[in-house]
Amino acid sequence: MAEAPAHETEDEFGPTERGAAERLTFFSDAVVAIAITLLAIDLQVPQGDTAAELAAGFTANRGEYLAFLISFAVIARHWITHHGVFRYVARATLPLIWLNMLWLLLIVLTPFFTRFIAEDHVDFARFSVYALAETVQIGTFAVIVAILGRTRAFVPGTPWRLVRYGWVPSAVTGFAFLVSIPLFPLLDIWAFAVWVAVPFVGDRITNALGVTGRDD
Repeated sequence: MAEAPAHETEDEFGPTERGAAERLTFFSDAVVAIAITLLAIDLQVPQGDTAAELAAGFTANRGEYLAFLISFAVIARHWITHHGVFRYVARATLPLIWLNMLWLLLIVLTPFFTRFIAEDHVDFARFSVYALAETVQIGTFAVIVAILGRTRAFVPGTPWRLVRYGWVPSAVTGFAFLVSIPLFPLLDIWAFAVWVAVPFVGDRITNALGVTGRDD
């Protein structure tokens, strides 16, 4: 069995460091909550007095509703990943804070990027903008996790696989979004299926590495 890093057995963090890390986590949670709520604000309400008219209204706005569901799932996935890592964080350095701010910037911009794929006909440019934004965001988080491990910012008892390999699932997921871009001209709208598969690929890699986010 691999030997656990020293910082997993010796608590070297003071209350100030822990408090700063907690504030960063709470702030991130609040920003994500606002962003995921903003997704629904611009949703069109179907008009009509009969069931047929309402059904026609839903059909007419199906692209917008699908884009909402995709972005809701994307933001939810980002938060779940962030929560799984930051529950163990006890030190927030300045570089980490700025990287986390970049991550939050892209979270806040997700409702804006959602409009790029809310049209009935999604072209290559719109698809690429959204996919590139996700690639940058997920790549940023991979860097965050790598820095957390290198700066010994995790609390004692953090699973050692998370410390050493926690950045790998994010890196692979970001690469999958990047790969979906050149696939769009070949698959057209079916390229979205790559995005659907991304969480499952990430989960398989996470499970293979033992980066479960649970207490060991």
